[in-house]
Amino acid sequence: MSHILHNFGPRAVAAMTIQEIYQPLEELIVWSDGFTEEEVRDIISLGEMAEFQKGVVGSDSAPTTDLDVRDTDISWINPSEQSEWLYRRLQHIVSKINHDKYQFDLDTLDVLQYAKYKDDQFYNWHTDSGPSLSFHRKLSIVVGLSDPSEYEGGEFIINIGGNPETAQTIKLKPGIILVFPSWVPHKVNPVTSGERISLVTWVRGPKFK
Repeated sequence: MSHILHNFGPRAVAAMTIQEIYQPLEELIVWSDGFTEEEVRDIISLGEMAEFQKGVVGSDSAPTTDLDVRDTDISWINPSEQSEWLYRRLQHIVSKINHDKYQFDLDTLDVLQYAKYKDDQFYNWHTDSGPSLSFHRKLSIVVGLSDPSEYEGGEFIINIGGNPETAQTIKLKPGIILVFPSWVPHKVNPVTSGERISLVTWVRGPKFK
């Protein structure tokens, strides 16, 4: 372009140059029609068939179980013939949201984590990215699987503005998908009765420049 513009004066250059338009990133996207009731039941079946373990915290090289920070029972839904439809659905939705809202350089959808919270279980304030990880998570995905009428507590809290006192509280409904940058702090309040179930994954990409 520069070899064209040097033939013109400042006013012509200003008229010919495409201006970059900057707008703040949307720190939370709510996708309301991610999965039908039947599909939610299918996801729950996939999660329940896998082996459960305690959720961990810390680095990927030295993960630890710290029940003062996180008390969650999880299983992993690996890519398979049975789960391919689920991966492809999330891949499509994330690609659409990223194109419209973020335009991050993304390359990999993580293995899907199926998470259950029962009485007194919770996940304190945390982010999904940071220097303790050897890879770069850019977007976090949370899918609601249980009806809010089936449990008390267990609210998803996200600190969009940086002030915990003004954090947004969400009671996830089945099939609803939340997408947000992985550096945004969030937590799950303790469940006081019933069982809260969700699906979680993250999208990786090259290091931000």
